[in-house]
Amino acid sequence: MASTTAAAGEPFQFPEMYNFPPFFTRQPNESTWKEQRRQWCDLVLAFYRHNRLYSMSLAEAVTEPPFANRQLRRALRVDVLREVVDELVKQGNAVWAGAKGTKDICLVFWRKPEVWATMIHQWASERGLFNTVLTVFELANGDDTAGQEFHGLDAATLRRALDVLQSQGRAQLFAGASDEDLGVKLFA
Repeated sequence: MASTTAAAGEPFQFPEMYNFPPFFTRQPNESTWKEQRRQWCDLVLAFYRHNRLYSMSLAEAVTEPPFANRQLRRALRVDVLREVVDELVKQGNAVWAGAKGTKDICLVFWRKPEVWATMIHQWASERGLFNTVLTVFELANGDDTAGQEFHGLDAATLRRALDVLQSQGRAQLFAGASDEDLGVKLFA
């Protein structure tokens, strides 16, 4: 089984399919492709979660694991990866983030913004922080959030989670000089 190492040092365990050369070629049979695409979606989410990755440039991604297997000398083509990401978008696990109309950069949500929103709200509830203004920087990088799964969350994903809370009436956002200075007040 192939592996790659996350920042924490634990190797990512690739599924057995990763060592099967046809896995890197789009299968022409539609039902086979549907299953292959599902396996790629699962692999992307697991790999990105393990490595705490949040964004993807498709052109760069196909040169590195999990989209390239150097042992096999095989790599997924960009157009096939685009189809995989389109499926992730349909599932709510990704959004296209490049220039309008382009599909070259995406955000990957190995945890959907709604789930991050719930975790942040629960954390604020447990700490009695409702009606307290916090900055996005404090939420993502503050000492009070160390040990929370959302600690270190990238700004774009965190902003989407806060937008979810605001749309639910459980938060109010306040403009700052930058995204990191953006303030948020959470409500019960």
